[in-house]
Amino acid sequence: MARKVYWVSPMLGSWDVLNGDLVVSHHARKRDAVAAAARLARVDRPSVLKIRRRDGSIESRRLYGNDPLPRPD
Repeated sequence: MARKVYWVSPMLGSWDVLNGDLVVSHHARKRDAVAAAARLARVDRPSVLKIRRRDGSIESRRLYGNDPLPRPD
């Protein structure tokens, strides 16, 4: 089974939750976007949540589920 990848990314002063190229939700605060993305990733296991900073660099990664695949970069 393939691992799903969710992103929390800055977008013009707000934060988006993405699954691939699809915007799943839009939030004014980063913490709200992270909470929403974490809920989605927990339900949609195995998955990984990648959180970006405002400058686009990756702040953190969270793995969800019993995932036999190697750890993502």
